[in-house]
Amino acid sequence: MHTEIAEMFDLSGQVSLVVGGARHLGRDAACALAAAGSAVVITSRNQSRARETAAAIHQQYGVETLALALDHVHPESVAQALAAAAAWQGRLDIAINNAGGIAGAGSRDLLHRDAADIAALIELNLTGVVYCCQEEARHMLPNKRGVIVNIASIAGLVGRDRGGARRVASPRSRSITPPLKPVSSALPATLPPRLPPMASA
Repeated sequence: MHTEIAEMFDLSGQVSLVVGGARHLGRDAACALAAAGSAVVITSRNQSRARETAAAIHQQYGVETLALALDHVHPESVAQALAAAAAWQGRLDIAINNAGGIAGAGSRDLLHRDAADIAALIELNLTGVVYCCQEEARHMLPNKRGVIVNIASIAGLVGRDRGGARRVASPRSRSITPPLKPVSSALPATLPPRLPPMASA
């Protein structure tokens, strides 16, 4: 039940959204938020998977949950899901943008990667995050408060042979949130302490 989280943080009465929250790291984040008492919105491109995770979190932690379909590379899907999430409890306090990954079935070597695969990779790991941040901020600004967390790949800092183009996409998402500081945006502290932060381009 992660009772240690409830001892450190109290998010009772708050509403959190996890984009890509149906499995893996996103589900872990949703569980941590629920353990702290937050109501949680789970989104996934696969709504049935989102429903399964939302039901499991509700049963385990006793918090209210909502499952929504959201494909973050389509702005209309993001706008529709965020409107529903904000209307659910009348507020949105925390948003975690966890969706992303590898796109395309062709070569993943940077020098041989297909142009369409590169465009899809940028859309999946950068442009889609921008769409999410836009809509999340729009729903947080009326309350003059909120937290947005963007989760990016460590490949953006150390590189990986299989994801050369992703090294171009991932670091950029780290520079999206500073303009949202009036909403009190936050970046995740997931970088190894020995790695210095990258300078902004």
